[in-house]
Amino acid sequence: SRLDIMLRLTKTRALAACSRPLASKVAVRCLSKSSVEHANPNIRSSSDQLWYQFHNFWPVQVPLSMQMPGTPRAEEGVEAAEPVTQLTTLPNGVRVITESSWGVGASMAIFFGTGSRVETQVTHGSSHFLQHLAFKASVDKSHFMMTREIEMLGGHVAAGAGRDCIMYAGECLSADAPALFELMAESALKPRLEKLDVDNARALVFNDHQNQMKNGAGAVQEVLHAVAYQGQTLGASVMCDPHAAEMMQGSTIDKFLQETVSPSRVIVVGVGVEHARMLETVEKVFGEMASSSPAEPELATYYGGDMRMQGEPGQAHIAIALEGVACDDKDMLALATLQSMLGGGDQFSAGGPGKGLTSRIFRNVLSNPEVLTANCINVSYKDSGLFGVQATCDSQYADKTVKLLTQELSRLRKPFTEEEVSRAKNMTRSSLFLNLETKGIVCEDLGRQVLFYGKRRSGKEIADQINALTAADLSNAAQRVLATTPSVAAYGDTGFVPQYDEIAAMLQK
Repeated sequence: SRLDIMLRLTKTRALAACSRPLASKVAVRCLSKSSVEHANPNIRSSSDQLWYQFHNFWPVQVPLSMQMPGTPRAEEGVEAAEPVTQLTTLPNGVRVITESSWGVGASMAIFFGTGSRVETQVTHGSSHFLQHLAFKASVDKSHFMMTREIEMLGGHVAAGAGRDCIMYAGECLSADAPALFELMAESALKPRLEKLDVDNARALVFNDHQNQMKNGAGAVQEVLHAVAYQGQTLGASVMCDPHAAEMMQGSTIDKFLQETVSPSRVIVVGVGVEHARMLETVEKVFGEMASSSPAEPELATYYGGDMRMQGEPGQAHIAIALEGVACDDKDMLALATLQSMLGGGDQFSAGGPGKGLTSRIFRNVLSNPEVLTANCINVSYKDSGLFGVQATCDSQYADKTVKLLTQELSRLRKPFTEEEVSRAKNMTRSSLFLNLETKGIVCEDLGRQVLFYGKRRSGKEIADQINALTAADLSNAAQRVLATTPSVAAYGDTGFVPQYDEIAAMLQK
């Protein structure tokens, strides 16, 4: 009955009241024992202990505001150690550079100071083929064995060919770095060049060519380099011509390696690997590489001009560039800052209009819906470079797009505001340090700096130089670039792209 239920509740509450002091003592005794095992500096009283016990927050769930046992307080944090960079040159000329890093992973790379710019009519396309022969079969290992050994180490490998270098890269745990590096070196120095291997690479080269034809933004870059340097040195395409690919043989690739790769053109990079350990491994692999003196690459000569290449209808891909500067030029950082000032992106970039995207191209070019993508171009090589703008639009709007692009380049002649200069410098430094957070990018940066400068400049050193730039420095660099002959490249549906003379006249306004 209802009366019975009320009597039971009253009896239960009375029993609970009688047992509460005993329960508290037991809980305190248990917590005193557990507090020895999990010393919590935030427990100040027995009530704190009871709170943690009954809410099960310690040690299973911990508030973010609580200091964990055995860890320093926030105000006692230790400043991160500066990375240590070491550079050693072996007796035969191979250079080894390493940099200490946090974590248990290692990133390594082998750079060959060769590429499409040193190819001849006979060896054209060899760099592209070497990219696809990498980490396949070697003289001593089958493709299966090479892949299997890399997988057993948990390694990640990649290779890439460019105009001025060929790079073989790999990442793994630092403990496995020597074993992975030996596989990288074997693939780079002794690729198997039998007919089956070359045929497999040939299929990948043809596939790259087909993809390039569909990638208008990438194709117009090839056209731009070809017209800027008239097909010579830096104007030689990285992509192997289909006819040359059809005729490519293993002996041609071997001839290219023998003529262009020597110890003085080999740079080995390790990030997150002890220098002594890396040096020992490199000496084992490259120490017996015979010294040689291959011919120095011909210096690039900039010409400028106009080139149009028909592609898929509907869209036009346009690039307008002028002669930039080499990697070691005094205006290199000024042009990098101008690149940040001009900026770029596409109509669907993250952030969108009105969300802090203040670069000039976003405000003045991409604000027009006819322009689908637009970016600033700034490419530097050892002896030359290109600086300009590139855009993609529907073909019927090519005339308007070209006018918008040339206006942005012409506006660089006008004085810059201090606010704009400060923002561009901050963006450039931010991009620099953001990239240097990644071991793979640090590894590539080390290799390219040694390749181009013969030494390493730290991120802090470069950032300080960027911070020291003035509006006058940017103006001088812009005036220097705008005084050169323009290069105009168009790919796709080019019927509505203005003539070269018109574009050159627009740049002078």
